[in-house]
Amino acid sequence: MLPLFTTKIMENHNSEQPHALFLGDSITADGQYIRLAGEWLKKHRPQSGVRLTARGVPSETASGLSEAAHPFPRPCIHERLTRELAEASPDVVVACYGMNDGIYHPFVADRFAAYQDGMRRLSAQIHEAGAKVVLLTPPPFDALSMNGPLLPAEADDFSYLAPYRDYNRVLEHYADWLLSGGCPADQVIDLRTPLLDHIRQERSINTAYRYGDGIHPDVSGHRVIAHTLLQELFGTEPELWPDVRQE
Repeated sequence: MLPLFTTKIMENHNSEQPHALFLGDSITADGQYIRLAGEWLKKHRPQSGVRLTARGVPSETASGLSEAAHPFPRPCIHERLTRELAEASPDVVVACYGMNDGIYHPFVADRFAAYQDGMRRLSAQIHEAGAKVVLLTPPPFDALSMNGPLLPAEADDFSYLAPYRDYNRVLEHYADWLLSGGCPADQVIDLRTPLLDHIRQERSINTAYRYGDGIHPDVSGHRVIAHTLLQELFGTEPELWPDVRQE
């Protein structure tokens, strides 16, 4: 099977080139991985003319949930999705949700069901707008990089400032569901595995390595995400990628 954007470029070779809209939370709002992928494509695949548009919103969820300690109710993609699709008219929508959807608590079925419902509605609306759907698994939570307290399961409450210490296991449930095909999509890309491999590799070299703040990747983490997207969406060859530690 050809990578999704290779197929779209072939379909559109006599018309306007494909446009990808990226939706997500603060990791997507940061824009680094999208910028890095776009720079690589401009340099190595200038003939593709692919447009990448970053439209992430900090604190956003797909579930509509929010923790009590958050300074304001978390925004939800469903509050803006209709507008974003109408304004962008994308060929492909790449969506990355999950990090905030578990609201940094231990796993609970009701919260997981809210995430599942939100992601299914997201995919359905994108398809109804005539675009392809690419879902990214939530990146990992790295407890060793956190500055704040990490709470046990029996704690009274949790938040992004004081998360459940095993929150990464919660995100594993969310990622496994996406990878199992639980949400209708044209493609699901696993970000979790390459990022976990990257964290292990970096920590084997430097035991003090910090993966950003444990929630938001550092620059090298964004490079891993960009490399993964380039491979999975565009079929690029790994040997053409720059070193992930390159600044």
